[in-house]
Amino acid sequence: MSKSSVAEAPPSVTPGTAPLVATVATVSVMGVLVVGQMYVTIPLMPELAGAWGVSTGAAAASTTAFAFAHAVGSLLSGPLSTRWGRRTVMVASVLATAVVTALLPLAGSLTDGVVLRALQGLFAGSFIPMAYAYINARVAPHRASLALTVVSACMGATVVIGQVEAQLVAAWFGWVWTFWGTVPLLLAGAVVSWRVLLPEERQIGGGLSGVKTALNPRIIPLYLVILVGAGSLTALYTGVQLYGPDAVTDGGGPLLALRASALPALLGAALVAPFLARFPASRRATGALLVTVAALLAAALGGNDAVALGAALFAFMAGFSTLGPALIQSVGARAGATAQTTAIALYGFTLNVGAGAGAQLAAFFNEFSSLALFLALVLAVAVCGVVRGGRTT
Repeated sequence: MSKSSVAEAPPSVTPGTAPLVATVATVSVMGVLVVGQMYVTIPLMPELAGAWGVSTGAAAASTTAFAFAHAVGSLLSGPLSTRWGRRTVMVASVLATAVVTALLPLAGSLTDGVVLRALQGLFAGSFIPMAYAYINARVAPHRASLALTVVSACMGATVVIGQVEAQLVAAWFGWVWTFWGTVPLLLAGAVVSWRVLLPEERQIGGGLSGVKTALNPRIIPLYLVILVGAGSLTALYTGVQLYGPDAVTDGGGPLLALRASALPALLGAALVAPFLARFPASRRATGALLVTVAALLAAALGGNDAVALGAALFAFMAGFSTLGPALIQSVGARAGATAQTTAIALYGFTLNVGAGAGAQLAAFFNEFSSLALFLALVLAVAVCGVVRGGRTT
């Protein structure tokens, strides 16, 4: 067995292996509800602007506030879970998110709206990193890759699901019910999560020693990879909206259909996960990055054609959906049992920072092809980061 294979072997599952189906179903559904709150305000910008008496551009600050607070929440989830346990942090974050979500329609000004959205993002940010850490530690090792892929695919789908949900609910019942209608679902989900997820004792390896281990040279390249990977995802979709084919840049149904064209790739990634699990995580990450690079090159060449661009987005999401679980497993394995949760929290932080920064990156380019070529170059460099991390002892 190679040295890299030993280093990347899944960590031992803590006492009490979690049931696969119930765990994945619960975490996936709750993840869609929680993470989806980041995207529900995108179709609601005109309604929020009217309620707060500001321009649509000013109302968009609420989404930015959510995104950056979400990154902070991801970072804080590590030490919180060391003290209270992953299950407690996950359920508490859902309950706190529900409370703030109920208050959002009552905001009467931009300041109130931004503050509440920031709090919503802060509380929601703790859920996903701890969900990944919980699965990595509590699901049987030979099932962990499949579980992480399914959950990661569902999180990727929230980009579309959140916007579609908000658009339909606002049209049928009014925009306030986009938030109020979610509250009982979050509360019910918190109860289900508490019953399905296994209780945990206080974890070891917290404090400065856990942070030091989580920042060792073998893991830092992986943080940088997900930083540029998540940034490329948001930059790509922002670029589609800004500089995509004329048939979709006006928004509405065509643009939504183009975004939705990538959803089957998420399902495909989940179906092939058991086969890909036979390979070391570093190899899976390298292969996934190569697929995303090829997809971006195809997008740069065929970005003016909606069908060709849809195919490129499909390939990109297929690669990205495989990249995330592979990186999570690599981060957890390299950090070891004592610093695993802290390391995955840092992973979640860099992922969210990259996603927030990627949306701003697209504005620095004047055309879609140059943006796609730049992203392809950045991800090609990221391949070197994964390979280097896999060889570092």
